[in-house]
Amino acid sequence: MTTTTTTISTTTAASTTLVFDSGDNAWMMVSTAFVLMMTPALAFFYGGLVDRKNILNQLFLSFVCMGIVFVQWVPFGFSFAFGPPVSAGFGSFGDSALRFGQRLDDFYSPSYPLLTYAAYQGTFAIITPALISGAIVGRMKVIPYMIFIVIWTTVCYDPLAHWVWGSNGWLKHLGTLDFAGGTVVHISSGVSGYVASAILGKRVDYKPHASNAHNIPFTVLGTCLLWVGWTGFNAGSANIASGLASLALVNTYAAAAAGLVTWVIIDAIRGQVSVSGACIGPVVGLVGITPACGFVQPGWALLFGIIPTIIIYFLLLYKHHSIFDDTLDVAVVHGCGGIIGAFMTGLFCQLSQNPAGADGAFYGHPVQMWYQIAGILTAVGFAATCTTAILIPLKYTIGIRLSADEELRGLDWIAHGEKWAQQDKPGQAITTTGIPVNKRQNPPYTIQNNWKPTRSSSRSRSIHKPNSLGQLRSTISQSRYNASQSQSDKNIEPSYTYNSSLPV
Repeated sequence: MTTTTTTISTTTAASTTLVFDSGDNAWMMVSTAFVLMMTPALAFFYGGLVDRKNILNQLFLSFVCMGIVFVQWVPFGFSFAFGPPVSAGFGSFGDSALRFGQRLDDFYSPSYPLLTYAAYQGTFAIITPALISGAIVGRMKVIPYMIFIVIWTTVCYDPLAHWVWGSNGWLKHLGTLDFAGGTVVHISSGVSGYVASAILGKRVDYKPHASNAHNIPFTVLGTCLLWVGWTGFNAGSANIASGLASLALVNTYAAAAAGLVTWVIIDAIRGQVSVSGACIGPVVGLVGITPACGFVQPGWALLFGIIPTIIIYFLLLYKHHSIFDDTLDVAVVHGCGGIIGAFMTGLFCQLSQNPAGADGAFYGHPVQMWYQIAGILTAVGFAATCTTAILIPLKYTIGIRLSADEELRGLDWIAHGEKWAQQDKPGQAITTTGIPVNKRQNPPYTIQNNWKPTRSSSRSRSIHKPNSLGQLRSTISQSRYNASQSQSDKNIEPSYTYNSSLPV
């Protein structure tokens, strides 16, 4: 590919000469597309983990951010985050409506149009509130959610982005390092997801130990697309096609791979390798390396995949024994993962890897840890405050929580009037286990296994109407006992013939 460079004499505060580079511009445009792809990838990742009655709603909650946030970003969002600064804490509306044309910027985009940079940063603003949706799916009304997204992006994301990445942001000048969004994206979304789920309360049919994942292939697809999209997320944050982008790229892949392998090893030690768990591992590694990918050497990047994954794994085990209902573990994976990654950045960063960075505690500069802690505490406190200040008024005015009956029926039908699978009955209540339920009667359909061993070792599976849930449990337990007894007596492996019309 031929790279074109054009010298553009531009008077700036630093009186520098800006040079347009078509290679840099192409790289940033491709990175923008990669990061934008991460939002539908996230929709698939989340969509496969939710129960059947809410999958369309989860896809929508992620997808709609692509529209809402960019509509906010063009008129004033970008200017508020990256416009001409009025203080160390806030941008301005000097670049509202992106009316700066195709000019280059000596700080943000010295070799390509500022418009490209605006589009790139807009994709970060899109995916951040989409991450929050995983914490509240299944119980929050759609219209209040969309109102929340607009306000949250304006009052929480935009100022935080300015503090960390803005030309005169106070956290940036303090010395806090965040290469690609550990604090701005992951800590803010994780903390906001925690607060939102706490304000909403638990789901009506919440069961801490139950897995509601209904489509693991969706989750695998989403994981792979997220992994690819993180190329633009992290390597694109170098802002030019350079050796620094290569460093961020290798570190990103190394941490993701280490996270995957670490999760699988722990699962194997505990007896069973979960496919859905194996999808969480690389995501944790990607979250952990995000703030550090442009500041550490690849050897340390492996630790950014291993250490956060071990911690997150056991935090999730504890979380599943608690009453806290974060539907898709956003607070743990993104919030805690971002905190761990941001803190580790203060330990392992090296000035030799990035002249714009600093040496960490392991390289003779322990104060960098305190700069990182300052950024972490700021992101946690600010995100929690903003989320609370937005949702509490919405809760007591227009309402944000579905009724119990609506939750059981699912948002696919209640909010969207559509259904995920053709065999689903419109408006039918379905529990998180996937069994249809009518609140006014006993469950209309359950599985009862009635079979007797024969020479053909055949087994039939039929549907009956039980008189009570207790009878159902008793019948299932008895059938399992009979099956085990017959198996031990005959010492043969029976073959089974299933005849069932139960929806799956």
